[in-house]
This record gives sequence, C-alpha cells and structure tokens, in this order.
Amino acid sequence: MKRFTPGPILAPAPRWRPLAQLAAPAAVTDWLADSGSLTHRLKKHGRFVVTPLRQQVAPPRPDEARLLGLRPRRAALIREVILSLDGEPVVFARSVLPLRSLSGANRVLGHMARRSLGAELFRRPPARRAAVWGTCMPASALPHPVPGDLPSDSLLWGRQSLFLKRRKPLLVAEIFLPHLWTITLPPAASDPRR
Repeated sequence: MKRFTPGPILAPAPRWRPLAQLAAPAAVTDWLADSGSLTHRLKKHGRFVVTPLRQQVAPPRPDEARLLGLRPRRAALIREVILSLDGEPVVFARSVLPLRSLSGANRVLGHMARRSLGAELFRRPPARRAAVWGTCMPASALPHPVPGDLPSDSLLWGRQSLFLKRRKPLLVAEIFLPHLWTITLPPAASDPRR
C-alpha cells in the first residue's frame, strides 16, 4: 500500500478564529454565520454542481486532529471539492471525517462521490454544528488551482465547522470564492479589506 504524506492542504493552515473576532462585512458574516445547509442556500442562486478534487484516507493536519480528538497519525477520510453555480466555482470545501465517524448509518458520508456532503449532513437526523470559526486567507493558500481568473493576492473568506452527526465528529472547511460574492452581494460588501 502506498504511504500518503499529506501535502500542504490549505497551507499555510488558515488562522481560524471565532466569528466575533473577524472584521468581515455584514453581508459576508451572514454567510459565515449561517447555521443552515450551505448546499441548500447555494441552490437558490443557480445550478449546483460538486466537482471532486481529492478523496483519500490520510492523517489530517495537527490542528484538525486536535479539534476532532484524534491521536497523532490517526487516519481520516479527507475530501476536497469545488462547489459551482452555473459552471462557476463558488466554494472550495475540505472535509475531514475520522474513520470511526463513518460507521453505522454514517457510512454513507464516506461515499459521496459527486453528491453534496452538506445535503447529507442536514438529512434527518440533522448534524449539529458544535462550533464554527472563520478566516480571511490569501488565494495562494488554496491547495488546488481554481478554474477561472483568481489572482493569487485575492483574499478569501472562509469558515470551518465542527459537526456532530449521530454524535460522531467531522470537520468541514468552506472557502468562499470571489464569484459567490459577484452573484449574491453588492460589489462593496464582498471586499475583505472593508
């Protein structure tokens, strides 16, 4: 079996902070703090598509392992996808699912392929969002090139949520790409520097 050495996924690791500590515009904070399904909200703005980038069993980053209560070098299913609306990428998402969280009825979470993890998380019984943090990071920190014009000096808003699905933990990080703001916010509201 080929040994996997994690590359720089969202490297350097985003500096996740409580949402109250972010100086995000109110319209952006509305997306960061939304407690509902991101998939459901995105579908209101266009044709929604999930494009898998990577799915692999590997050790998560140390900060992710700590939040999930995993011992060092314990493996998790790591899934990275692009969420698009009408063919335009709007979200880069990274999910970290401990293998012990993928048992019983949660097994389906490990076999999402081109389906939205978010849709499954909010299916009955819905997952509980136990904690959420936010960040503003440079586009150059994304581990995969994003289709389209995304200058590397762009600043991107994102959130990371600790979910409990049937009392089992998983992490979901969602980095919002500039096209999302183009279709959902007034132009001045999406500038991270304001």
